[in-house]
Amino acid sequence: MSMTAASFSAQFPDIAEHCGPKGLDDLLLALQTRNVKAGEEVTSEGKECDSLFLVTNGKLTTQVTTDKETIRLGSLEPGDHFGEVNILDPGPSTTTVLATAERILLVLTHTDLRNLDKAHPIMTGNIMRMMSELLIERCRVADQLLFSKYSHVEGLSGSTSGKYPNLTEWGLDILQKLHGHKEVQS
Repeated sequence: MSMTAASFSAQFPDIAEHCGPKGLDDLLLALQTRNVKAGEEVTSEGKECDSLFLVTNGKLTTQVTTDKETIRLGSLEPGDHFGEVNILDPGPSTTTVLATAERILLVLTHTDLRNLDKAHPIMTGNIMRMMSELLIERCRVADQLLFSKYSHVEGLSGSTSGKYPNLTEWGLDILQKLHGHKEVQS
């Protein structure tokens, strides 16, 4: 798939706005095309990944699997991207992303981002800042949802709730980790 600067800018304006003309040309050269078949996992929960994926066509679904069930989190459509954590810090994926039909994705690896950084440090810095802002917003939303969900639970301040004895520990554990704490300070 050959994408022009104009078509990339139209489909991925949040990324393109951080690139000058030469930076965008170099970004387009660094992007790899990945053809994905229906039912294929693009990323697999727990498996190593180092890439940012740009959805050019079709729809993909995201899901996580617990011991008891698979939970569908949502879908990704053209113009969306995923893998922000893994391109910044390669490691295990937190979700599984599945293609619902044959798709074409654009892929930027951590190594390719670092190589782009040598020629275009301002551009890549702005793209990384954009991804960081997105991740920060996700953390704020998660924090707000968790706090509003568990603030009313009896025992959030340390004792256990009679109705949900483990729920308080679970919710409190997540809130603490979101705020960078290992345990409640007395």
